[in-house]
Formats: sequence, C-alpha cells, structure tokens
Amino acid sequence: MPWGPDSERVVTPSAETPKSMRAGDGRFRLRDAVIIIAGMLIGQFIGPVFYVSGLASELGIEDDDRLFSVAYAEPYLNHLVLVTILYAYLLMLPWILILLYVRRITLREIGLVRTDRRWFGIALLFFLVLYGISAGLMHFLDAETIEAIYRKMDGLISSEPAWAVLSVLLVVVIGPVLQEIAFRSALFHGLSRHMPRLAAAALSVAVFVVIQLQYTLADGVVASVTSAQVAMLGAALMFLYMKSGSLWPGIALHALNNGVSLIFFFVLLQH
Repeated sequence: MPWGPDSERVVTPSAETPKSMRAGDGRFRLRDAVIIIAGMLIGQFIGPVFYVSGLASELGIEDDDRLFSVAYAEPYLNHLVLVTILYAYLLMLPWILILLYVRRITLREIGLVRTDRRWFGIALLFFLVLYGISAGLMHFLDAETIEAIYRKMDGLISSEPAWAVLSVLLVVVIGPVLQEIAFRSALFHGLSRHMPRLAAAALSVAVFVVIQLQYTLADGVVASVTSAQVAMLGAALMFLYMKSGSLWPGIALHALNNGVSLIFFFVLLQH
C-alpha cells in the first residue's frame, strides 16, 4: 500500500464537501492514523505493566498471584484502569503534536473548526435516539447479565475525589477529543487517499468498533449487542463530521454519551 506523498491518491472534492474536510484530505497520510492509534494501543499495554510494577514495589509483594489479586481489587482496580487510559492518551499525543508543529497541519485541517449550532442540536437528537435503541437492545439480555457487564467497568468509578476527577477528565473530556481526531479525522482522511470517501468512512467506523470492543471482554449475545451499540455511535459520529465538516458536534455527542454512561455506572454500583 502506498504511504508517501509521491503516491498520493488525487482527491477531487465536490462543491458540497466542507472546506475544512477538503483541506484535511490532502494533509493526512494513512500512516498518521496508524501511528496515533498504535500509540493508543501501546499505551494500553505498558500502562498496566508500569502500574503493577510500581504497586509491587510500593507494597513489597513478590508473589505474582497475590500481586494480581491485589491489583484487580479496589481501590487499585480503579487506579489501574485510569492509568491504562492515561498512558493510552499520552502516547497518542506525540504524533498529533508533530502534525501540528512539524507538519504544520492547522486546527481547521484537523477538523477543530466552528460550525453551525444546529449540528449540536442534531448531535443531541442522535444521542436520544441511540439511547432509545440501546435500551431496546438491552431487552435481549437479562438483568443479571446487564449488571455483570457494567460491573466489569467499575474500575472507571472511584470514591477518591482525585481519582474521580481524573476519571471524568479522561472519559468525558480528553478521550472524546483525541478519539475523534484519531478516528474521524486522521483515519478517515488517510483512508480517503486510497479509496472512495464512503468506503473510507465505513472502514474507519469498523476500526473504531474493533478498538472499542476490546474493553467489553464479552462474547455471544453480549458481544453482538455491544457491537451494535458501538457501531451506531461510530456511524453517528462519522455522519456528523462528514456533514458538518467539524469535529466539535461529534466530540459533544461522544462526551455526552461517555458522561451519561459514567453516571449510570456510578448509580448502578451504589446498589
């Protein structure tokens, strides 16, 4: 597959294509998205390694079985999950900064540009529709299964104020911005150099679904329901970007989705 500027696919944007997206088509390379997403995956691997190693030194635990039993119990489970997310986002940042300060890609070309307010209203409408559909999909699962799914994610919730604030920042603020840059901007534009725009959009949504599903650790009906939910969210985010030419409506929808989910986890785990 061609990677360099000498083998660029010529893109002829239509008059209806938002200007910010036309600019982004020529500046992003597919390798930009690959490096950003690879950084996220590497961070998810080394984050737990560093945290568990530090925990072993702090608590003076040498037995691996005991160490992992401690690491996967509260309050350390919450710390482990958040450190993992933190490392993932930290390792996404270097290449994004290279794009901004070395390659001189502008915020407009990335997609961080103002857009019509109506797109935020459409994002809110998408959120309400998606939550309605998700509630319907949950009917395929029994109450015990639903509770078990959310209890797997209880590492996102902390009773410690500092860690709770970090959880909100990572899940509701930082995560939506970085993930929209990675999947809706860099990956979409990188793929658009090598295939039609609709195909690039579909493939970027598929990659987003695969990356997100690694958190569920589920199979069978649970995996099918979760895949449908994430795919619908990804498609909505992609639609908002393609039509508005801005990442901000998608970031708003992504943040709202994550924020409400975080509140739901907290309420559920109090019972």
